[in-house]
Amino acid sequence: MNRLLHLLAPLALLSLLTGCIKERYEDCEWYTLTFSYEGEDATDIFAQRISDVNLFIYDVNNRLVQTQHIDHEALQAMQGTKLNVEHGTYRVVAIGNALSHTQINNYSADDMSQNYLSHPNVESGGTVESNDALYLGTKIITLPEYQYATEQIAFRSAHRKISYKVIVGEADPTKKSVVTRADERTFTLKVKNLLPLMDFSGATFGDTMTYTPTFTPEGALGNQTTLFNVLRPQKWDDIEFELSDAATGEIINTLNLGDFLAQYPQVDINAEDDVLPIEVHIEYKGDIFTNVTITIPDWLIQDVTPEYGTN
Repeated sequence: MNRLLHLLAPLALLSLLTGCIKERYEDCEWYTLTFSYEGEDATDIFAQRISDVNLFIYDVNNRLVQTQHIDHEALQAMQGTKLNVEHGTYRVVAIGNALSHTQINNYSADDMSQNYLSHPNVESGGTVESNDALYLGTKIITLPEYQYATEQIAFRSAHRKISYKVIVGEADPTKKSVVTRADERTFTLKVKNLLPLMDFSGATFGDTMTYTPTFTPEGALGNQTTLFNVLRPQKWDDIEFELSDAATGEIINTLNLGDFLAQYPQVDINAEDDVLPIEVHIEYKGDIFTNVTITIPDWLIQDVTPEYGTN
């Protein structure tokens, strides 16, 4: 009798500690996933970058076992989640920030190869201005039977943030441009040859398409800026930026991203969390632009390679 009590005591204590009160323990939450995202200085900035997570659990044959959505409130309480699955080996796919600019094509697809994400307007043929600031974490985990286990899912950036700024009348600070319709001057930007779909392994694919980011006015001269996201990885050398005068439709500049990166090697296309900065300086004489210069922000030129200026 005493021996039986000794055997049952640990199980009783385990029941009190975990809430597992059933005679069998298959439904106990033995397993925990924690989430992390490291910035450029190796500091965990998950909480600053990721507001919600969509979780997909697949078996060893990449067949869907379970899905879960973890909202911002839950992530604030716990930077991770409990898993209620049987012991075994699984593939975890975690997608961060699948918000208003993201559509997951099928939450119940049996096979992982059938899943992908995109902007909601991609398949409908609507306008696409930007992707969400998406993050992706994938890992194969093996969970033991009747033992507590914790696995960490490390996220990586699944987007590239691009800043495209138009500066009017400042291509050459020594010259005085005459701007006669600064308050009326607006621009349109087309970003061409983008791959719009991403599968759950993080690869981009699909027929190339054009994004049309929206400019925000800055200052009285007609300066404008747009900040938008594209999925990564891309065929970066194929991407083109076409800037036009919104009033006339006249194309002011066409920029190939591959040429831009070759001109400014200090811009790291693979940087995890930096903004890719493009500045377009347009010099006008009256209503006619006379010069267009492509460059990068002064702080990036001065802090990294002072010998680089404009092209």
